[in-house]
Amino acid sequence: MLSDSVKTTIQTAYSQYLTCKALTARVGQRSMLAQVARTLGGLECDAEGHRLGDAAIAVIEAGTGTGKTVGYVLSAIPVAMAKEKKLVISTATVALQEQVVTKDIPDILKHTNLEFKAVLAKGRGRYLCTHKLEQLIQFYSGTVVAMSLFEETMAADEATLLQYNELMGTFGSGQWSGDRDQWPDKLPDSTWFTVTSTHRECLNRRCPHYQNCPFFEARKALEDADVIIANHDLVMADLALGGGAILPAPEDTIYIFDEGHHLPDKALMHFANQLTVKFMLNQLESWRKQVPKVRLELAYGDHSERLMDDLSDGLIQCHQHLAMAWTTLQPWFERLNSDDRTLTLMQPEQREPLNEILIPLQSPFVALYTTLAAIEESIRKRLSGTTDVDEKDRLQLALPVIGRWLSRIEPARDLIASWLRPDPEQYPPTARWLDRIDTPENQDLVLNTSPVSANQVLRAFLWNRCAGAIVTSATLTIEGKFDRFMNQAGLGPSADLLRLDSPFDYPNRVVVKIPEFAVDGGKREIHTQSIVELVNTLLPKETGNLVLFSSRAQMQEVYSLLGPDWRELITLQDDLPKTALLAHHRERLERGSGSTLFGLASLSEGVDLPGNYLTHLVIAKIPFGVPDDPINSTLSGWLEQKGLNPFSLVTLPSATIRLVQACGRLIRHETDSGTIWFMDRRIVERRYGRSIIKSLPNFRWEY
Repeated sequence: MLSDSVKTTIQTAYSQYLTCKALTARVGQRSMLAQVARTLGGLECDAEGHRLGDAAIAVIEAGTGTGKTVGYVLSAIPVAMAKEKKLVISTATVALQEQVVTKDIPDILKHTNLEFKAVLAKGRGRYLCTHKLEQLIQFYSGTVVAMSLFEETMAADEATLLQYNELMGTFGSGQWSGDRDQWPDKLPDSTWFTVTSTHRECLNRRCPHYQNCPFFEARKALEDADVIIANHDLVMADLALGGGAILPAPEDTIYIFDEGHHLPDKALMHFANQLTVKFMLNQLESWRKQVPKVRLELAYGDHSERLMDDLSDGLIQCHQHLAMAWTTLQPWFERLNSDDRTLTLMQPEQREPLNEILIPLQSPFVALYTTLAAIEESIRKRLSGTTDVDEKDRLQLALPVIGRWLSRIEPARDLIASWLRPDPEQYPPTARWLDRIDTPENQDLVLNTSPVSANQVLRAFLWNRCAGAIVTSATLTIEGKFDRFMNQAGLGPSADLLRLDSPFDYPNRVVVKIPEFAVDGGKREIHTQSIVELVNTLLPKETGNLVLFSSRAQMQEVYSLLGPDWRELITLQDDLPKTALLAHHRERLERGSGSTLFGLASLSEGVDLPGNYLTHLVIAKIPFGVPDDPINSTLSGWLEQKGLNPFSLVTLPSATIRLVQACGRLIRHETDSGTIWFMDRRIVERRYGRSIIKSLPNFRWEY
């Protein structure tokens, strides 16, 4: 239960916020504030802060315009501080994360008496590793040769050295924090990858640069913070590492998952496995050549000698078995071509030949991982115990090498294990598929596995561990019911549920039109022609327009069929990065010119174009997923075996959520208005169209 003082703090903060901003209370926002307080107030802990009973969890669908951020922040922060828990606010998109960090949180701090420290959290890969950069500069300058441990061959390059020196000089002078996102120019991935570090490569407190390490400086800020703004990818990455590796431990955390409908898919991404066969084979060969150099650095004493012997033998064993596997896999590689680069293997009999190829790999890869882990542990122990400066230098050079090898062997080991692990009958199976890489520079075969449902993953790694959580989004229900999301996310009946309608006057603000010439979206050629006709005859040139396609090929085809007068006004999504694309669109409209965007799925969510920036929204077709997607096709096959309908349980709900998100681009403020042109007649001609329409806001339809 909440104490009277916490209740008063929440009520006072909300009252102050409304008064200072000259706003009136929104019914939905007040309901959200109350629900968040009620749910999180139910969290009970023992004297040591350990949770008693189930986690305090609420799932809240809040329509566009509810004011979700204020609705959860003003309640969650006082409760989290009273319960002595960290509050992690996680978003799915960079746009919302930036909004929370740069606008919403500062606004709340300014207009309420709440006192809290909020910081932005990023993964280690966004920060400079100064130790690695220093070694690279020394290597490229010709002052040391030990960098040969890191890469088998590294040709000295003057331009690269200049770039490294610029990074070090700017960081050393204090003009740059070491955060990639704060570097004034674009840094190529190929350059940045060499100067950042994984958790396996990091020396932590033993690093000579620990005191001025950008990553650990950021970590210190997290330790002092009351509120941490993260994203779903970072939360899932932390959970995959066991929790508490990057962010606070789940047991000490209350999470807010904004854009929570993305959470199950993000979980699947982070618990998938992959083995790129030829690439891994080349890595093993490279490591074999480097073993003598590593041995010179590490092999002091019988124990180290034995470990290095085991490493040498293990690399040989893995290389030999993987080379045989690569040869045996050639028919599978040839089976895939430019028209079909993916092969999903759903039936056990389909997988049997591949199982026979992978079974001999399992033991060698487990053994090699075990050896590398033992070497890593040995190095860290020696680093802790040595006072010899020369030995410390050698160990500090070798540890990142072993760490990098470990980080690349681990996913290969996990892929083999997950591929061969039998599927339990009572749960959805693991998806298993092959991808062919075929470029002029590289030909390879990728083996993939992934859970098809995040139900068990989220339950085990998140809900069973966290202190509490609020999951919110404008799209969590289908026809007003939470059943699908609750099943996807692995949430049980103890979670609180709340659905809040948007305060916007949709019937008087939005009209959905289906022109007479609109056709079934599945009829490709005539459907494309119908969109061309819409643009030419009904879409105004002088307004802000957004046309959303489900296919890049169709988007480009429609563009090519339009006349030069229209093409001058259209910007395709591929023309500019997303941020620049939206800025260009706004600038044209502010100059008094019309502007039309042609976009794909990434413009159907997280895009804010209020007022005259968007007046006409065109939905080309119902956004059904790709039918041969390995994860969905595996899940669909399993559902069919159970006598269930995958279209109604998987395909239609997913398309409905995407469509609701897309339609949400049009009205961003109470005074906005506009037209949605729907060009897929299936929504009114097929029975399932009724379900989609019931899940959309109560627009006014004309057809």
